[in-house]
Amino acid sequence: MRGSGYKYLEKLTDFGIKLGLDKMRFILSSLDNPHKNYRSILIAGTNGKGSVSCFIANCLKKGGYRVGMYTSPHLIRVEERIQINGKQVPSGVFNEMCLELKKLCDKLPVEMQPTYFEALTAIAFEYFRREKIDVCVCEVGMGGRFDATNALEPVMEIIMPVSYDHMEYLGNTIEEIASEKAGIIKNKSIVVSGRQLPESLKVIKRVCKQKSAKGYFYGKDFSARLAFSDFPHEQRLNFTGISSIKNISIRLFGSHHIHNAAVAVQSLLVLRRFGFDVSESAIIEGMKNAFWPARFQPLMKNPMVIIDGGHNPDGINSLKRALKQYFPDTKFIFLVGILKDKKWEVMLRMLSKLGEKFIFTAPDNSRGIPPQYLAGKMIKLNPAASVEVIEDVKQAFERLIEIKGNKPRVVCGSLYLAGDILRICKAKKIKF
Repeated sequence: MRGSGYKYLEKLTDFGIKLGLDKMRFILSSLDNPHKNYRSILIAGTNGKGSVSCFIANCLKKGGYRVGMYTSPHLIRVEERIQINGKQVPSGVFNEMCLELKKLCDKLPVEMQPTYFEALTAIAFEYFRREKIDVCVCEVGMGGRFDATNALEPVMEIIMPVSYDHMEYLGNTIEEIASEKAGIIKNKSIVVSGRQLPESLKVIKRVCKQKSAKGYFYGKDFSARLAFSDFPHEQRLNFTGISSIKNISIRLFGSHHIHNAAVAVQSLLVLRRFGFDVSESAIIEGMKNAFWPARFQPLMKNPMVIIDGGHNPDGINSLKRALKQYFPDTKFIFLVGILKDKKWEVMLRMLSKLGEKFIFTAPDNSRGIPPQYLAGKMIKLNPAASVEVIEDVKQAFERLIEIKGNKPRVVCGSLYLAGDILRICKAKKIKF
């Protein structure tokens, strides 16, 4: 049974998304600025933020640091977003902290009430102070410049690849979106950038120059190559950057995670230059043990079911490359649910060439596209494919695994759908 603190938090969604940092800074100052009690690393970008956060946090933990990690969205429980050394904030503590924030905010006028994300961010930063962490690894929620997390004063900013997402808030061009993401860069700071399109790379370099920030860029200052792959057990990479490290083993799959691992390793090596004591052995062990759910994650062996949180064109493209890498010349059975604020037509077009059968369902989110509509579009894109609509996610998943044959099955399209499926698997005690 969830307490009244959870109910207060859920009601805050009514305030919607409001861009700007004044309110967030005021709330944090009312809490005596908890985020100024520890060092922090801030990670923006369109895709890959969560896995890089996980890699870095795990390696810092192996290096002996007490590490807070704040990510979004959650898959099953909101407590997933706030972790210290891999352990989620206890539900009782979280409930009490929600109530404490409510008591503080009840005194504020309506225009100063926090959004859901602002409240969560304030709770995370305060929890980290109370638990006396050494460093916070923080994922930006949306954009960067006006995101609540940008109230941090990080020792390093990381910008993952920029592509189209949240365009109603961030802009309609890559340059505009990159400018919002680069808004996290602080004066005279350190910036590590993942692989970028030419348009976004130009923006990030310009902002680094304006802010006198030192930049390290994938492809120029560091890179990585696949050394060995054994799906679904491990893949290994050879890293070249500040120093070279060979045969780094990771449990996340696909070439995009080779790239993400390289960003994490370069960031850790740069941090060593600025007082962080993280040995090469801590990096190797931390990378090896890091796991981030619903990122090309194998769910079942027989039949093979893979769940992937790809929820925009860039994410679906990474999924496509991984499927072709591990299952060449194969047609797949897909379970798909997509939200309205994504470039869903582009996503469907990409998926249409990979599947022989599609099941469309409705993720547990008000922004979900009616599955009947998606099915109609897929019939036009791939008339030869079999298409079904099963609105109930549980029934849709049961249908996915009961289809005869040994064709691999893939769940994708939304992190909310991924969360729904992981919740079902947990209840059914389905393990790979």
